[in-house]
Amino acid sequence: MTRAIALRMIHAGAVAGTPGELAAWIARTDDLRERLKNDGYGSRFEAEDLFPLFEGFVARAKAATPPRSGARPPRWLWIVGIAVLVAIVVVVVIAGRMA
Repeated sequence: MTRAIALRMIHAGAVAGTPGELAAWIARTDDLRERLKNDGYGSRFEAEDLFPLFEGFVARAKAATPPRSGARPPRWLWIVGIAVLVAIVVVVVIAGRMA
């Protein structure tokens, strides 16, 4: 469950930085909160107990998926470049026939 929480937070772009933030996030997620409660959350353990494990999952998930770099041009730029190249070839062929 803790790994699922970490992955959801990473995907949402809002990772808890404190046990209090983690507890507040758990309180807002009905599905995960219920599953955690069934396993003892709130009676046998709290967010403070989960937080070190949560941080480990966040660190592993972030290390496994490096951020995308901006070095690669967008796909649409390649499409425009190919279209321009084709247009130049067509103009050259038509100009050659007219000459």
